[in-house]
Amino acid sequence: MSGKHSSTVRQGLASSTGRRQTGSRVLAVCAATLGALSIAVSLTPFTAEAGGDVTSPSVASSAASKSVTAARTHLLAGVDQVVDSRTVKVDVSATTTLRDRQAVTVTWSGAHPTGGRIPDHNSALAAQQEYPVVIMQCRGTDSTSVAAAQRVSPQTCWTQTSDERQRGDATSLFPPYRVDRYAAASDRQQLVGVPSPLPKACSGSEAGAQHWVAFNAADGTIYPGGPRQGCAGSPPESSTSSSTFVPGNTTYGVTDLDGTGSSRFVINTADSNASLGCSDTVPCSLVVIPIMGISCDPVGASLPIDDQTPDIFLKDAQTRCTKTGHYAPGQVTDGGTDTEDLAVSGYLWWSESNWRNRVSFPLTFAQPSNVCDLVSSAKPSYVYGSQAMVQATLQWSPAFCLDRNLFKFQHVQFSEPGSRNLLDNGSIEAALVGGPPLQDYTKPVVQAPVAVSGFAIAAVVDNHDGQQVEHVNLTPRLLAKLMTMSYPSGVGLRQDFTALKNNPLDMVADPEFRALNPNMLEYTDGYEITSASTLFSVSSDSDVISALTGYVNADPEARAWLDGTADPWGMVVDPAYKGIALPTESWPALDSNVSKAAAAVNPCLAFSPVPYLPLVAAPVSNPATVTLNMQFDISNSQIVCQNQGLPNQKLTALGRLTPGRRALFGVVALADAARYQIPTAALLTHTDSDAPTKPTDATGRTFVAPTTASLKAAADLLAPVKADGTWPVPYAALRGDAGKDAYPGTMLMSLNVPTAGLSTTEAARYATLIQFAVSQGQTPGNGNGQLPDGYLPMSAANGLAPLVAYAKDAASAIRAQQGYVPAVDGSTRPPKPTATPIPTPSPLPSTGTPASSSGGGTTSGGTGSTATPSGSAQPTASPSPSTITIVSVGKTTAISAGVLGQALPALLALSVVCGLASLALGYRRRA
Repeated sequence: MSGKHSSTVRQGLASSTGRRQTGSRVLAVCAATLGALSIAVSLTPFTAEAGGDVTSPSVASSAASKSVTAARTHLLAGVDQVVDSRTVKVDVSATTTLRDRQAVTVTWSGAHPTGGRIPDHNSALAAQQEYPVVIMQCRGTDSTSVAAAQRVSPQTCWTQTSDERQRGDATSLFPPYRVDRYAAASDRQQLVGVPSPLPKACSGSEAGAQHWVAFNAADGTIYPGGPRQGCAGSPPESSTSSSTFVPGNTTYGVTDLDGTGSSRFVINTADSNASLGCSDTVPCSLVVIPIMGISCDPVGASLPIDDQTPDIFLKDAQTRCTKTGHYAPGQVTDGGTDTEDLAVSGYLWWSESNWRNRVSFPLTFAQPSNVCDLVSSAKPSYVYGSQAMVQATLQWSPAFCLDRNLFKFQHVQFSEPGSRNLLDNGSIEAALVGGPPLQDYTKPVVQAPVAVSGFAIAAVVDNHDGQQVEHVNLTPRLLAKLMTMSYPSGVGLRQDFTALKNNPLDMVADPEFRALNPNMLEYTDGYEITSASTLFSVSSDSDVISALTGYVNADPEARAWLDGTADPWGMVVDPAYKGIALPTESWPALDSNVSKAAAAVNPCLAFSPVPYLPLVAAPVSNPATVTLNMQFDISNSQIVCQNQGLPNQKLTALGRLTPGRRALFGVVALADAARYQIPTAALLTHTDSDAPTKPTDATGRTFVAPTTASLKAAADLLAPVKADGTWPVPYAALRGDAGKDAYPGTMLMSLNVPTAGLSTTEAARYATLIQFAVSQGQTPGNGNGQLPDGYLPMSAANGLAPLVAYAKDAASAIRAQQGYVPAVDGSTRPPKPTATPIPTPSPLPSTGTPASSSGGGTTSGGTGSTATPSGSAQPTASPSPSTITIVSVGKTTAISAGVLGQALPALLALSVVCGLASLALGYRRRA
């Protein structure tokens, strides 16, 4: 069993919301209170950008490419000696409308192969690599056309630790960076960048040669840094080590033997790194430095040569500076030994020999996430619901709040079943959901389709070489194994849990997984088996869980296994889950086994014995937490005993897994996977009738990854079901020949709004929002009002014209507020309208310039005010979507988002109480 035991004991797993029971006073009170609390909460949503396999046809690519001729040329005895010269080409996948935590791909060719490779390319130790390609985010513009203070420099480039920006040598007065032929005389001194007087914390650090590269923050503060974890001061966002849960974005990329390489680089804006300060008003650049090594000139360094020792310093300096590498190209090391040749290491990225070979890409950023709050203090119209829609609403929202003729709306991420419950009880007015309600609404509510997206299974797994696997195949039965806590997660635990004693320890060790996914890590390689034993997901009710369990339930092999039939290798389901009814909106933590083996090595469990496998699963209430953990390889398994032996000892998360040893899986939204470039698994869609019962590989089985084509193939199978009032995903059809190429995680997202009981103003607003969502809002792109990657545009070309037509009928019904709900199969006709139909939005403009705020209603106040939709005073008018514009395509805006306040804990706690109350009142679950 792994020695990394972690986690705070979960106090209980409960639904975030209850089921609806007509006439229940308890739930009515719960719903009303929840609604009041929810209005007080403004969750900060994440933003969207391309990445992974889930892409929409891009309107305009912001990719960029540059080349540099990088050379290492010594000046020895007055003669140039060319050691190496290479033309390095660098490509960046996106450079405009960037958002916080967005991932971009940097690829290169022609670079020097890397030696002494370290698995974690974002750690400070990775700087020890020889000939890495250093990728950094730096404030400023790399151009002489701007003032010197606004230019990129080593002092404006971000590193997570101070070790990455300072070198000292007590054994030689002339280390390689002092004899850099291209360095200025001021940079060749014995002490460079060392503050005077030296802070007390740095006492003793002045011996030998010292070169410190200060960091100049956006607010003008200068942080000298220095050794001893930045003894002279470091920015607040930095860390004293490279082992933090969320690593820094400075990347020391590895170049293969053929001169090529690729790295995922995570963008930081001022939202997460105020010291770096990148924003729509503060320009920054992506700087890529192919390390070639120091070009040496020992004589030019003014060495102290005298008559008695004419060449001692010269020879020593020349020997150190001209070294070409301790490691062979491609050789792997764990780092930390300081055996690398400093002259060719990533530590000297700032030395002029390397810095002069940089290629820089100017970056532009979206406006801050609170832009809507900045331009308007008006109360927004709230839509509650799905995490799967956050990336879309993030880009749609600014198109409304920045137009004075329209209004502000805000998406509050919340459980979809809980949102439907609150909607039915009148606590909220609009809910974004991914499926029909389990029980009919008690009032007229229309389900207007607004997007096609879905869920993905994030799969971060490394292979024998310590490199991330690019393609992972998963079956419904494998997912069922992860979800049902059927992997014992340790040798000792397998003996504790008698029913699981013959099961594999984790999924990577499972013969079924290995048959479908060759070249994975072995247990002897040291991967973390705890994280490989579970599927990280949410504890709250969720339409994603309903869709996932619907997919699992439709598979005959998975269903038989859940009912007690062993798989072909003899693995059985945890008895606590045997025969579980699916689909279900929330996944229960049913295993109750307390492990003596775990308690023997974990003081927290010895002191307070609790069921172990639920600690491994460690579900969370917010799906965004799963997304963040999967982006940064963080295992949430709560099995590490912190503060052992102390009164405040507690269980905490396992934490970030070491690249090269990773194996973790989680459920994320497709659009989140696209923005953060989280690797996703291909899911089984079809098994040929003659496929072997006990597969040795994927022969006869079709696995489909989330792509635009596979989303469209799934959308082709959608058919209206009048009783449901929507187009449910037909999982049975996905199993047939017609669904062979369809992605099983596809979900139809709808905005549910009552068609009676709303004010004229709110009815007009929600109708306008739907009309926009299915017209301008379906234009692919990363600008305001556009549809980001991770969604399939609802267009006629994609066969979704009937859904768009229905959404427009739904908008008319909402606007009319006569209690009419149009049938999805067209079998009913609306009553004679009493209001003017909503106009069709005009096409998106081709430029990024703001349009004037003219037409379509009256305004209230000047710039910065939210207009009262014309319709507030005159019921026959409505806000004109034709005035919705893309505001500065090169500088997109983010969704309105307030600070997460004290209302959220109360909201979540009350949700749990209400969920338990609903169960006590006898709510039934769909079997």
